[in-house]
Amino acid sequence: MAQLIVLTGFRATGKTAVGRHLARRLGWDFLDTDAELTARMGCSIAELVRQQGWEFFREQERRLLHELAGRRNVVLATGGGAILHQREWEHLRRSAVVVWLRTDLAATLARLRQDEHTAGQRPRLHEEAADWEEETAALLAEREPLYQVGSDLVIDTAGKRAEELAELIFNITIL
Repeated sequence: MAQLIVLTGFRATGKTAVGRHLARRLGWDFLDTDAELTARMGCSIAELVRQQGWEFFREQERRLLHELAGRRNVVLATGGGAILHQREWEHLRRSAVVVWLRTDLAATLARLRQDEHTAGQRPRLHEEAADWEEETAALLAEREPLYQVGSDLVIDTAGKRAEELAELIFNITIL
């Protein structure tokens, strides 16, 4: 069994909730890269992006992924764009099982609409998009091939609670 499980997927796919349940089930530590970056930077991601820009944020994210590649007995929930750091991602995959929590566009949009923290935690990536729905559709189309190639396991989250998804991943990864 791998000693590092990485959860990937787009915004609002449940990576943090599933990761917490899975880590508890395994008796491992849990780390959310967005929460870790927020703690290290002393401000929200939205504020960091407003102050320093996306390029600065992505560089901090890249460095964190590199740092975390050697961790053991950890469930790691990555930000939705972490998959863009291909070199670091491949480094992570050498010692991890990567699980893509997949949702379709309609489910992603519904989850984002329901999340009162979306605006503060999930800043717009492309201001030129007509609206955040258009932006989400474009980003999903761009990233889904990366998630597919960069993952060992794909789990469709439709209609499943975080606890169910964690148990499913647990049962697959311990065998």
